[in-house]
Amino acid sequence: MNYFEKGQPVSGDITDKLMLWDAGTEVNQAPGIGDEQAPRQKAHNTGKAENGKVGMVKDAFKYPETKSVLKVTIIGQ
Repeated sequence: MNYFEKGQPVSGDITDKLMLWDAGTEVNQAPGIGDEQAPRQKAHNTGKAENGKVGMVKDAFKYPETKSVLKVTIIGQ
């Protein structure tokens, strides 16, 4: 994300600029119900390993729109 526009710092609601990323650490499970997701996971790194590459989420699961889950606002100081 570009934090400056025409030499000036960006401010305001930037929620529409956010995207969901996958850390690539463990194979994805259905959001919110997988047995290898916190707080149900027995210990760290006990889920089936994934490829270890960070990238945009690309799986068969449905995710809510970012704006329905969080809002990010930048306020200059």
